[in-house]
Parts: sequence; structure tokens; C-alpha cells
Amino acid sequence: MVRLLQEEKLRYQEALGVDLCLITILDRSYQQKDTSGIPSTVQFTESVSEFLQAPADIIIELLGGSDPADTIIRTALKQQKAVITANKLLMAQSGKEYLALCNQYNSHIGFEASVAGAIPVIRVLRRSLLSDQIMGIRGILNGTCNFILSEMGDNGLEYEEALLEAQSRGYAEADPTLDISGADTTDKLAILSAIAFNAVVSPKKIATQGITKIRPVDFLYAQKLNSTIKLLGVAVRNKDHLCLRVSPFLISNRLPLSNISGVLNAVEITGSSSGSVVLSGKGAGGAPTAVSVTSDILNAALWKKNILISALQSTDQDSSVSNEKGLSSPDSNSITDKNELYPFFMRFTVRDRPGIIAELANILAERKINIDSVLEESCSDPSNLSFIITVKPILFSTIQEAVAQMNALDFNQVPPLVLPMLQE
Repeated sequence: MVRLLQEEKLRYQEALGVDLCLITILDRSYQQKDTSGIPSTVQFTESVSEFLQAPADIIIELLGGSDPADTIIRTALKQQKAVITANKLLMAQSGKEYLALCNQYNSHIGFEASVAGAIPVIRVLRRSLLSDQIMGIRGILNGTCNFILSEMGDNGLEYEEALLEAQSRGYAEADPTLDISGADTTDKLAILSAIAFNAVVSPKKIATQGITKIRPVDFLYAQKLNSTIKLLGVAVRNKDHLCLRVSPFLISNRLPLSNISGVLNAVEITGSSSGSVVLSGKGAGGAPTAVSVTSDILNAALWKKNILISALQSTDQDSSVSNEKGLSSPDSNSITDKNELYPFFMRFTVRDRPGIIAELANILAERKINIDSVLEESCSDPSNLSFIITVKPILFSTIQEAVAQMNALDFNQVPPLVLPMLQE
């Protein structure tokens, strides 16, 4: 970000009329780092209070985590400053409060870099698609998981091997829990849903399933179904409530998101009038994040000059637009994971014996769940036989009840894997 600001300083002045000057950096370990690329006029400090007392118009928070990042953001907003952050955790948990502080103190917050790196999805939602009613969002929002699943699907790697490959390339942290558990995607989905649906969305209320149970055999069966597997964050508006979920999905190869591989991210936004809009690009890394952060800095500088009012902020004008269109704004009590209707892919790994399919079919029939297909690959080890059953669209709550009963059957070697399916 600092390099970008220095290299493009003249162009920003000529094109936008803004003269940006870096004055203070908060870094508690700056003495152990190479700061030769930083202008000598820049002051370094290890003190949060000293940092907040600096005569700056724009505060950039890239610390991550909760503290002292939350203190810095709230204090700066109360000082009527502009704040730029890439902190998805805090934006998911406290974004609504930050936007309220912006309105109360006439301050500004930019958070494009908190979701999908260089993909300008937040600006699209708050500007380009502001006039439309957003009906749904679904996206590949975590490059680490997408890389792991791509390696498993394309190269047949086991999950553990793909994770090690991601770590060796710097795509996964030494502790990848936040990514592989789906929690990172959940935070990002909460941010996007809050913007798209004007709803307070707590990440804790979003049903979340990670990728650790996926195996290469699942991709083998997915291929036979002309599909692949991706970790998606999905939010769907259904009258007066939202259905939100983070999960690996079996996606038809005819859908755009199926082609997003490696560390790329993609977001598909569906509007009632605009239809489907797909945005794709690098979702992580230093350069993409720097682009988003710097764009927010420029937008904040223009806001400071009263040239541009950021569409990222929650304003009274935004609320009036929603009311004029007759839209309801789902609140936190209307978020559900029970009313989603999907076809499902179920993979079983069992000790083979007669009657297994019949037992499973009886459980499904009891709940009026229609079987669509049964596929079984030849296997040399009958004590670890894998096969799949796909079922026609049914409520999530109903399939969960059936799977809980199936899981108790004595022939299972591992719990059944259940994935929602996205078809055309």
C-alpha cells in the first residue's frame, strides 16, 4: 500500500486533486523490520494513544483481530476522521455500530478490502446495484479453501496433502483453522448480507460447515454428476427472512462459479431486475489488498474534500430508498437455515453387507424424500466401500433429521457427508 501510494502519488494528484502524505505508522515491532522503503519524514510509534493523537485526516487499520483495532476504529470515527479497514472480523461483528458512528459524528469508513480482496463487490452493491432489489448472493470468498479443493479435484490429492501444498505456497497459514472451518467465509458473508439486505447479521447465526471432511472420492462422484465441489457463502432473500449458509456445495459445471479455481474468489449477485452479475478476481494477497485499501483511501480523501459522499456508508437517504421501493429489511430474528430447499448429495463409507441401500431408502421414504440417483464405484476393500445417493429438493431441516438417523446405523465407517447441490 505504501509503495502504491508513493509510485502513483503524482497521478492521484493530477486525476483527483488529492495530495496524500503518510505521517505516522503504529507498529510494535518496527525496530526489527526493514523500513528503508518508508519516507524518512514518517514517524513510527508503538503507542496506540500516540498514534491516535497524530494530526491525520485518514486512519488505516490493518492490524487485524479485535484489540486494539476496535479501539482505533471507534476513536477515530468519534474524532470525525475517515477510517479504512480490511478487518473482516470486526466489520462482521460491529459494522453496523461503526456505520452508526459515521452518521452520528459525520465521519467515514471504507472497508472494501475486508471482502474478496481486489474485487469491488461492496462498491457494486452500494453503487452500481443500489437501485435494484438484491435477491441473493453466493460466492467463493476464501482463496485458501478454493485452492485446496481445486488441488483435490484436479490432481486427486488427499485433503491433508492439498493443505500442505497450500501452506508451502504461502496460501494457507500455519494454523489454517479460520479458513478451513469456514469461519473466514462466514464473516465475509455477514458483511455482504448486511450491505445487500440492510440487515444486522451475526456470524454466529450463520450455519457453517468447513471443508475438512471432503475426500478425493467426492470429486470422482461429482464428476459423474457433471459437477465439482466449492466452498460457498450463500445468502438468499425469501420474502421477510434471509437464508444464510456457508458450506461446501456440489456445483453444476454449467454454472459460472464452478470454473473459479486456485486462489481466485468470485461473487455472484442476483437482482430482481438486473439478474445475475458475477465478479471474479484475486481475493487475497498483498497486491490485491493494497489496491482495495488505496482505493478506499482515495475515496476518503475525496469525502474529506466534500467531492464525493461514499456509497459505502449507511445513510438516512439509503433507508428512504429502501422504503420507497417497499422493501422489507430482515432483522437478526429472521435469519434462518431451516427453510432452504436444495437437492442433496450424500456420500456413505460403509462396511459392505446386504440391505444397506434398503435401510437408507426406508429412512428417506419415512420423510417423503425422493431418491434421484444411486452411484457406486467398484472398490477392492469392502470394509471401506463408498457410494452416493442424491435426492430431489427437500428442506435442510428434513435432510438433517434423516442423516442423524442414518449416522446411527452400524455399517457406517465415518459419518455420512451431506452437501447441498446447485444446479441450473
